[in-house]
Amino acid sequence: MTARTVSVIRVNPELSKHIETATVCVYDTPIEFCALRHDEYTRSDSRIPVVRPATTVEDALRRDYTVNALFYNLHTKEVEDYTTGLEDLDRRILRCPLDPKETLTDDPLRLLRGVRFVGQLGELGFVLDESIFRCVDKELLKKVTLKVSRERVGKELVKMLSGPFAEKCIETLHELNLLREVILVELHLKSSKKGCVTAEVERTEHLAYNGEAGSTGLECLLSLNRTLVPLFSRSGSKVQLSPDSPDKLIAMIFISCLGFYRGVSQSQIEDRLYALCVNGLKLPVSSYNTVRRMIECYNTLKREGLNVCEISDGEVTTAAKLAIFKGLNDLNDKKTIPSAFNIVFAAFILIEHRCDLLAGGDVEGSGCVVDRLLLALEQVPGLLDAFSRPLPLRGNELAKLVPLEPPQIGPALLALRQYLMLHPQASKDDMIHWLRQGGSS
Repeated sequence: MTARTVSVIRVNPELSKHIETATVCVYDTPIEFCALRHDEYTRSDSRIPVVRPATTVEDALRRDYTVNALFYNLHTKEVEDYTTGLEDLDRRILRCPLDPKETLTDDPLRLLRGVRFVGQLGELGFVLDESIFRCVDKELLKKVTLKVSRERVGKELVKMLSGPFAEKCIETLHELNLLREVILVELHLKSSKKGCVTAEVERTEHLAYNGEAGSTGLECLLSLNRTLVPLFSRSGSKVQLSPDSPDKLIAMIFISCLGFYRGVSQSQIEDRLYALCVNGLKLPVSSYNTVRRMIECYNTLKREGLNVCEISDGEVTTAAKLAIFKGLNDLNDKKTIPSAFNIVFAAFILIEHRCDLLAGGDVEGSGCVVDRLLLALEQVPGLLDAFSRPLPLRGNELAKLVPLEPPQIGPALLALRQYLMLHPQASKDDMIHWLRQGGSS
């Protein structure tokens, strides 16, 4: 075994580190050492406790959940349970050692952690105890907003949506009313006199409380979560995502946002989605950009009137091809996830054309329809790879062959891609001739 230095992590309340710990690696497994402690919460607006040494029982009772309050005695080689941890492990229940209202009010982050555990332990069937659902009220939800930073909310959400059972997390967040009150919130920041954005919040917008649009958006989210999201982990599905792929997070954020920005103008999406993803959930700008492109792709398909009845095995109408081409153009960015179009198209099919499958939560039927239509698109030469296949003409070469001003080159190249999509066997000479005949105008 390679010898390593013991690392000491100092107390740093600003980073939610309230007690000094030591960590050492044993066979590449990090082992953390810390003293038994008791936490006393003295401020109503903070989850940072006053810490003092404690007995084993006191340490167990201040834990978030009983399954996290078990001790292994190195001398007796026995598990010591001072709560109901072993029983709850056996019953697959996440229960607070004390009154959940007290435990969760002291540190509301524990509520979000509990939801994350439901997802991470989903294969084992763990659920939150009914006492937790009963204790969550408006007062406790306000404590979440007051005591838990947006950064921590975002970090917990990322872990939930990246996990193997993200759909369980979404359902639990909904049942606890965390979706409405904490997650789906746009934070619009004030601008300074010089026009620069400040860190001060000017207004908040709770998406799910925005009248009929909010109710419709939330219902769309929950329906997609129950019907489309299970296909992300289904072997052989056209929208299957690798369990370890970062694409899962992007797909889940898209599913969570789509219903609230469906049919919204591009300028509004840019402003409002940024207020949700970056200001509200502290997600990376790159994640926001990818989700924005996916929503814009969806809205393009909707605006262009894509009719899935015009898509069948080996036969896709020109109108459908053009609508899909314009949607793919919205996704034309190197940082866009490879599965972006498939996910957008699947959501479009279910919402716009097969709402019966959504309403009934028909996962099997949805999978069959999505796979059949995507397979039909894959069989059309030059369609789905319209923006990834190389053009036989470059911009500088194009300007020499066809009299074009610099601002005209970009639109001409886009027109060439569309022409090549509609005529996948076209030669370089065919394309030049088409351009000279005014094809890009």
